[in-house]
Amino acid sequence: MMQTGLIAVIGASGQTGGALLSELAGRNRRIRGIGRHPKPPTEIEWCTAELGDVRSLLSAIEGAAAIHYIPPVFDSREEEFGRNVIAAAEAAHCPRIVYHSVLHAATPDMLHHWRKARVELHLRHSPLEWTILQPAMYAQTVLAFLDRANGTLTPGFDITRPFTPVALQDLSRAAAVVLTEPGHGYATYELAGPERLDFGSMARQLSDLLGRPVTAVAGDAAARVEAVAAGLGFGPSAAAELRAMLDHYDRYGLVGNSNVLRQLLGRDPTPFREALRPALESDRVPAAI
Repeated sequence: MMQTGLIAVIGASGQTGGALLSELAGRNRRIRGIGRHPKPPTEIEWCTAELGDVRSLLSAIEGAAAIHYIPPVFDSREEEFGRNVIAAAEAAHCPRIVYHSVLHAATPDMLHHWRKARVELHLRHSPLEWTILQPAMYAQTVLAFLDRANGTLTPGFDITRPFTPVALQDLSRAAAVVLTEPGHGYATYELAGPERLDFGSMARQLSDLLGRPVTAVAGDAAARVEAVAAGLGFGPSAAAELRAMLDHYDRYGLVGNSNVLRQLLGRDPTPFREALRPALESDRVPAAI
């Protein structure tokens, strides 16, 4: 039986939330986007809320049968925010919550991962029916490292380290399945793409897609952090955490398994090349995190 009722998406204004709203709208579900800032009128109901204010969250999720929570990135208050969302869900008698975590959350040298592991723990200790999604690096994120003019892919870490990039459209579809179909309570799902690729392999595929050479070079981590921090308005703490992430990637990469994603989609996950094609055609460039 399909799950029914209002779905509230907290953190709906970013690329992840926007993709999920589109996927749910295509399924003719009643949805409410929740973010910090007002949105222009659309066919989707919209509310504003502050993650630091339980009452604000409680008002925003009123009447929801399920919540999908996408936290902000590199925010030192993330554990507090997660506890607030859980408290609001309990107070609103919303029985179901899906949490957008991260692949390998329990990684202490990446604090923005570790905080998600802490939120996962709070969820498991709550009376709510929860599902935890742990996505790998988005395939589309790779484009933020691409300089088309110079034909270089410069991530700021060792280009031989492996990754399993996941298509954002696959992640959105899997999340919609979890939110609208039964049988996913109390599950933790690792969601990774079908290919184990280093940045050299990604550069070669980008060369094929663009029809001109693209070369992967490690580049300077400090310069990458400075550029991203300036573009996204990061303070010193967030910038330091971004640098810690690049250092971790420089040593280990970030790899997962695609079997769970394949099961949720009912088909093979989208290959890296096909995941990037729409973004390249539209010139959309996501944030480099």
